Amino acid sequence: MIKPDFRKIIKNTVKPEEKVSSGFTLVSKYRSAIMGFAALWILYFHVFGTVITMDHPIAAWIEARAKRFGYCGVDIFFLLSGMGLTYAITKSKLPVFYYRRFKRIVLPFVTVALLKAHTDHWTVKWFFECISGKAFYVNSIYMFLWFVPAILTLYILFPLYWLGFRKTGGAFWTVTMILAWFFVILILRDKIRGDLFGFLNRIPVFMLGVLLGDLTKKHRELAFRRRAWLPLFLVFALGIYMLELANFQSYYILVPTSNCFLPTLLCAVSLPFLAAKFLNILDSHRFTCIAGHIIGGILKFFGMFSMEIYCLQEWFAGQVRPKFEEQGWTPLKMNIVLFIEITALSFAGYLVFKYFWKLLEFICRKTGGLIKRAVRHSA
Repeated sequence: MIKPDFRKIIKNTVKPEEKVSSGFTLVSKYRSAIMGFAALWILYFHVFGTVITMDHPIAAWIEARAKRFGYCGVDIFFLLSGMGLTYAITKSKLPVFYYRRFKRIVLPFVTVALLKAHTDHWTVKWFFECISGKAFYVNSIYMFLWFVPAILTLYILFPLYWLGFRKTGGAFWTVTMILAWFFVILILRDKIRGDLFGFLNRIPVFMLGVLLGDLTKKHRELAFRRRAWLPLFLVFALGIYMLELANFQSYYILVPTSNCFLPTLLCAVSLPFLAAKFLNILDSHRFTCIAGHIIGGILKFFGMFSMEIYCLQEWFAGQVRPKFEEQGWTPLKMNIVLFIEITALSFAGYLVFKYFWKLLEFICRKTGGLIKRAVRHSA
């Protein structure tokens, strides 16, 4: 009996990939994995409890910052959304553009709104105010899943922004709009609700995402030399340092709620490039390519249903965590169980929503075909 040589099987199955030198290409290639990382970081921020005690001060210091800085994942989503829209707007007509943007968001958002309406005893009026975005703009952005009405607002306005972007040139338009945003914020800083800055302060990162998306299309194969990666690392390090100042030492920089302005902007424009480079290094080395494929595959898996994770996590954790605490569960055990359950439910929701839209589009195509044939026969 011939025994299989598992080393040869693995070597032939998982081969090192080509090492890519363009940072733009890398971010585009690993976009789903980066989204998965951002989704897990946000999950860590919202749901996971503190595990390490002060008996281990260094580990506890690291855990506190890794958790507290998790809201940076939202800024990464804004950046990647801006990059993705530059491709989407040129590939389809405006109605199709809006349809594809909205269909990815609407069902998870409305489904969790229905669940929350049931458990929190919302009135019908309040339910529609939350899902329409009225509560977001009139009451507080944190009434219900603030990221959804925020990103939908940017989706709606994007075609108009893109028109100016194309007419005047990407870099000039981006710098002009960010400066205009900055001066408007300074004028209105004492005249509008403080919570709104949690959204308004993320607009520059979205604008930079649009610019990076356009640069990716035009200079996709532009090689990033070693001297390009060092500034990116320094920008990321500066962002982390400023996050430390803003979150743990109460320093504020120029605008209200500035912990989600310049610090997160610096992290969001640098971390995706560095993460993509790290994944590509793993994938392109014969000793680490298996680990790279596994890590990249896991992150890509979570990136696939990142919207469902975002929508479900806080409501679900709020429902089950008190029960776990009553039973005396340790924080680590609660974190593990919550992670597994939120992952399973989010993935199941993703599949249901995905095939719902496929079924709906199939019915629409068939119905449209029948109508066209009926019109031809009647003519």
